[in-house]
Amino acid sequence: MLGFENHLNVFHQKKRGLPAALAHGLAAFLNTTEVDMNFRRFNGHTQVNATDLKQMVYPSRAALEQLGEWAMKQELLTQAMLDKKLAALTA
Repeated sequence: MLGFENHLNVFHQKKRGLPAALAHGLAAFLNTTEVDMNFRRFNGHTQVNATDLKQMVYPSRAALEQLGEWAMKQELLTQAMLDKKLAALTA
């Protein structure tokens, strides 16, 4: 038996793709422990929908781009590295 998911959340800017640094920064931010813990604490379910994503508080665009530029330069990107970099950017 196979099951397929037909929902996909997409970040875009006026229905166009995002600049690479911003896209990587968003991906890095959404994969931090802080986001995971807050999401689990406040949403009470494992599914992420567009409303959940819209209601989140994000770092500034500049911080996300800086995070993305940094992430793209890493050969290996660990959870600890992501968490440390986010803390430094948002301090």
